[in-house]
Amino acid sequence: MFETKTILASRTVWANLIGLAVLVLGLFGFDGTALATGSFEEALVQLVAAASFIASTVFRILATKQILN
Repeated sequence: MFETKTILASRTVWANLIGLAVLVLGLFGFDGTALATGSFEEALVQLVAAASFIASTVFRILATKQILN
């Protein structure tokens, strides 16, 4: 890993930010009634968060460039 990239060019960072945003919206009681009703909404939010963290792990494994500080 001798090549470098900026932090915003990292797929791992973006996947983590998306997962974190979904979790924070859930904690603050994001009203998704326009999207769905009932427990389906909660399950969907959890699936998006889980998928983003799984993607983050995969992207980290596949990474070939180091992030600049």
